[in-house]
Amino acid sequence: MTTVQDRLVPALTLVVLLLAPFSMAGASSEPVEIRILGTNDIHAYIRPLHYRYLDEIKPWGRQSREGDFVAKAALQGKLGGMANVASVIERLRAEKPGRTLLLDAGDTWHGAGISVFDKGVTMVKIMNTIGYDAMALGNWEFIYKKDHLLDLIDMAQFPVVVYNVMDREWDEPAFPQYVIKEVGGLKVAIIGVAYPWLALTSAAILGSAGDWKFGIKEEEARDLIANIREEEDPDLVVMASHGGFGLDQKFARRVDGIDVLLSAHTHDEIYDPVVWNDTIVYQGGAHGKFVSRLDVRVQDKKVVGYSYDLVMVRPSEVEPHPEVQRLIDEAYRPHENHLNEVVGTNHALIFRRDFWESPMGALLTDALRAVTGAEISFFPAWRYGATLLPGPITVEDVYDLVPTHGRIVTYSMSGKSIRRLMENILDGVVDNDPYARVGGDMIQFSGMELVYDLYNPDGERVVSLSVNGKPIEPERLYSVASAHTRFQNNPLFGAQHIDENGPVFVEALIEYIRANSPLKPTTDRRIRARGSQRSDS
Repeated sequence: MTTVQDRLVPALTLVVLLLAPFSMAGASSEPVEIRILGTNDIHAYIRPLHYRYLDEIKPWGRQSREGDFVAKAALQGKLGGMANVASVIERLRAEKPGRTLLLDAGDTWHGAGISVFDKGVTMVKIMNTIGYDAMALGNWEFIYKKDHLLDLIDMAQFPVVVYNVMDREWDEPAFPQYVIKEVGGLKVAIIGVAYPWLALTSAAILGSAGDWKFGIKEEEARDLIANIREEEDPDLVVMASHGGFGLDQKFARRVDGIDVLLSAHTHDEIYDPVVWNDTIVYQGGAHGKFVSRLDVRVQDKKVVGYSYDLVMVRPSEVEPHPEVQRLIDEAYRPHENHLNEVVGTNHALIFRRDFWESPMGALLTDALRAVTGAEISFFPAWRYGATLLPGPITVEDVYDLVPTHGRIVTYSMSGKSIRRLMENILDGVVDNDPYARVGGDMIQFSGMELVYDLYNPDGERVVSLSVNGKPIEPERLYSVASAHTRFQNNPLFGAQHIDENGPVFVEALIEYIRANSPLKPTTDRRIRARGSQRSDS
C-alpha cells in the first residue's frame, strides 16, 4: 500500500534537485560596493589657504613642483577650508547614501595659527557637524597636554582609535584600538595607528607624547587583526594610519589581513593607490586641499575591485556648508583683530615644503640667529604651514609658520658633535628603510653650509661642513640657537651650557619681521649635493 509519505518523498527530492542550482548560486554573495571618504593632515586649517606642495624626489632626479606659484594662486585662488570640505563630503555622500564611511588619519586638531588660540576645539566641533565615523591620532594631536587632549577626545562624537599607544603605568592600550561600523550591509573594522616615533617629535617637548609609549608594534597588529577576524568576522578591515606613506607601505607588506590603508603624515598627494599584500594604500595630501574617495567592491569578505579619486576642494566650485561656516566665524571672532594685525611685508614666495631647504626654513633660522647672535641655528622641517604670497604679513601668518609658544633654546656644541648630528639627521631622512626614517624632511639651519653625497654609506654622507664660510673645526665650541629641537638633550651630541628659557620664538619672530620688512628669503643652497655650486640668488 502506497502512503502519502511514499508519494511525497520523490516529489520533494525532485523539488530539491530543481532548486539546487539556485541554492548553489546563492551560496556566493553578490558584490557590495561602499565608499570610503578620507581626510588627513588638515592641521586645523579651517579657512582656505595657499599651500605649495613638496618638490618630489624621484629615482631619476628632482621633479620641481614650483613653477610660477604666484600666477597659479591668482588663477586658482585659495583651496580647502573646512566649510568647503564639508560641502564636498556632503556631495560625495549623497552619491552613495547609507553606503559611505568617513575617516580621518590624524594631524587634524593642531597646526594652523588658530589652533594656538582655539586649542583644537572648533576642529572637533566641525568634525562632529560633518559626521565623521572614526579618526586616528597623528603626532600633532599630542602637542596638547594630556588632560586637554583627553577632553578633545571626549568632545568628539565619533570614536578615536589607536592600536599602538600604550599607557606607561600598566603597558596597556591607552585608547580603543578599533571600532566596528555597519556600512551598506557590510561589517567594517577600523583600526587606528599613531605616528610610531612620537617620543622624538616636538610633542615630546611641549605636549603629552611623554605620557605614553609608542612604536610600530607589528606583532601586536598581527594579533589584533587575527582576533578581530575571529571574534568580529568583519567583511572589511580598514586601517587609518599616521605612519607616513613609505612606512605604511612597508607595514602593509609585512602585516597580513588589512584590506584598505588610509595613510597620513607625509602629506603625499596619491593620485593612484598602490597595492601591497592585497592592501590598497593611498594618502590624500594635506591642509584640506583634497578629500580622498575610494569605492571598494566586496564579495565574500574580499575586495574584488575598486575605483579611486583625489577630489580637490575648490571654494570657487562649492557653496560653504552654513553650519560649519558659522563655527569657523565663531572661532575667529574673539581673536580677529589681533590675528589680522599687519606686522610686515613680503617680497618673495615663502613656502615651507621642500625636501632639502625652503624659503620658510631660511626665514626661521636666519631670524633665530639674528635674535640670539648665535653662530648656527636649527629649526625642524615641519611639513605644514600656509604658503605666503608677496604682500602684507599678518600676525596670523606668523602663527601659521610657528603655531606654538615654544621657547628659543641656546647652547654650545663642538664641531665634531655638529658633524655627528648632521650625519645622524641625513641618515634619518634618506634611509632606504622606511621604518628608519624618523622625523620630517631635512632639518633647516642657518650659519652653515652642508655638502652631501647620498651614495656614500650611512654615517659618511657629509662631504663637507662649514660655518660662516670656514671649514668646521672639530674641537671648537660653536654657539647654537634652536626651537623645537630635542637633540641638544641627547648625550650623543654633547651640547653644553644649555639654556631653555629664551624668549617665545613666535613672539620674537613677529618682532624680527617688524624690524626687517620687507622680507625676501630664498633658498640659497646652503644644503647641496657634491658637485653642485652655491648660489646666493
